[in-house]
Amino acid sequence: MSLKIYIYGDRSLPVIQECKKTVEEFGAIIVDETCKADLAIAPLLTQKLSSREIRLPKLGTLIFHPSLLPRHRGPDAIRWAFALGEKYSGVTWFWADEGLDTGDICEQEVLAIREGEKPRAFYSRAVIPAATRTLKRVLQLLSRGVIRRVPQLHEDATYEYKRA
Repeated sequence: MSLKIYIYGDRSLPVIQECKKTVEEFGAIIVDETCKADLAIAPLLTQKLSSREIRLPKLGTLIFHPSLLPRHRGPDAIRWAFALGEKYSGVTWFWADEGLDTGDICEQEVLAIREGEKPRAFYSRAVIPAATRTLKRVLQLLSRGVIRRVPQLHEDATYEYKRA
């Protein structure tokens, strides 16, 4: 049986296009309503989901975040990593909950930030490909009945607001 997946967001955006392609290559069925989905994914979420939206898909809702959660929770994770001079960052798929970037981690990948690289170039070169690689791993696990949930260490969390 194929997974039925709902994808949040504007499908013209590169990260969403790439995740959609990954879902299709995996053989999952893309549905047009969350209530019909086994799983919802949000590759580029710009607003908080309601409790109802989170609960609609049978397995839950996975949100993509461009940092190694719990570090750099919030809307500008990549720009903060660069502003703080970090040498690496990463990506996380996490299970939506009532908090802001606080849900259990499903999958992560560490990414090196290259010397002299700019945030936009890092996003295109490293973050989008990592989003699809990690999503593929998530789908492989789910197809075998494995639902990975690793609680975040909230005491190690950072939250940075939108950079001006």
